[in-house]
Amino acid sequence: MNQVVDNPYVAPEAELEVQHAAGDLSAFTRFSTWAVLGLSIITMGIYSIYWLYSRTQQLNKVSSDRISQGFVSAAVVLYVANMALSLVVSFVTEGAGVLAVVSSVLSLVSSIMFIVWAFKFRNRLNRVTQSAGKPTWCGPILTFFLNVLYLNYKINQNIDQRN
Repeated sequence: MNQVVDNPYVAPEAELEVQHAAGDLSAFTRFSTWAVLGLSIITMGIYSIYWLYSRTQQLNKVSSDRISQGFVSAAVVLYVANMALSLVVSFVTEGAGVLAVVSSVLSLVSSIMFIVWAFKFRNRLNRVTQSAGKPTWCGPILTFFLNVLYLNYKINQNIDQRN
């Protein structure tokens, strides 16, 4: 039967999350690119991963072509494993050769995953903002070299243009 008929005292269900239209970047708040740089330096790169993770969640809310949660989780796990193994290698003296090689390979793989993630984010951001041929378009070269700094700058540029 109907849930209301079964229990008239049950609270009604409602979707409380604000739904954003495609192309609407109001889910993003303006955040200083200098702050992103400073926090990334202070946290030794951890904030960059956090920034990309949190912004990916926001972008997935407004994009019809979402970045896979499996890919995001795999990239974060690889990054954390790389950080942990790097710490272990720095304290272990015996057998450090094999661990160093594994750490190097893991570092390379996690770096590639991070760059691929940044490009996936860039592609979705360009598609959502429909900024082809506009100054707010995210280019591939600066995305490769500056990653989250450049992406944050472009999000801020889109927010400023909207306002």
